[in-house]
Amino acid sequence: MVSKTFKTYRTAVGDTWKGWWLAWPPSERVQLGQVFHDVGGHVRPAGTLTHLGVPFTERPGTPRNDFLHDSHGSASVRFKTAGVVMDGATGLAAADLGAMVSFSKKKSALVVFKGLRETGVEDQRALAAALVQLTWDQWDDSLIAVAQVVSADSGTVLVSATGEGSAELRLQAGLGQAALGLADLAGGASILAARKLGQQWTGPACTPFFRVIRLRKRWFRDVEADYGPRQPGRGAGPVPVPPLLLEEARDEPESVLEPVSPEHQSVPDSEDR
Repeated sequence: MVSKTFKTYRTAVGDTWKGWWLAWPPSERVQLGQVFHDVGGHVRPAGTLTHLGVPFTERPGTPRNDFLHDSHGSASVRFKTAGVVMDGATGLAAADLGAMVSFSKKKSALVVFKGLRETGVEDQRALAAALVQLTWDQWDDSLIAVAQVVSADSGTVLVSATGEGSAELRLQAGLGQAALGLADLAGGASILAARKLGQQWTGPACTPFFRVIRLRKRWFRDVEADYGPRQPGRGAGPVPVPPLLLEEARDEPESVLEPVSPEHQSVPDSEDR
């Protein structure tokens, strides 16, 4: 079973980031070209494309809007300016900038990511051909690879399993005294106290979202039909990869590669215990 906390988080970001996998826990760093084995619903690390002999070029990053989510208001935030004492605060000093977050509904999340930038593989055609070559040699239909990554300069994730979760945060000094907002909860923030939260994290330089690809299952079936069944220990066959397969990959990479649904991402429910 999938962690209830992770399911709440996935629901919170799902509308905006549909089709994207989620780094979990949020502090986990994901890199472009990272490889996993996806076997029987279990995904485990398997190195990188580079280590497997599949070179690629990273395209320049594209800025994206900051992501702010407060579960449609069920995550309530009270901000504290410097020099003011806030009722209920236990760790914030009078001189601190801070915030108190409380959740009024079960399965709610407060998610803030600032300074988002998306990167990906520059040449999909070359990648498709290289993966065809690798797979012909190894014939491993469990390999999946990270083809796009969204990084963030900073982020904060609070997930409440009950309607009574709360957190107290100290904000970065120097933000100013006016117009504090959700975006200020990330970037130099620190969590001083938390209560009844399934996940609590704030930090810099994270990779919250990524997309994963693989060779299409249909490709494996078609190759076996055209060139014979797989031969363990010898790849798809004892001969070099047929040029026609490489041409197809270069001409129409979308006919060879497919995205892997984030439904394949599993987080054990033991995390909730």
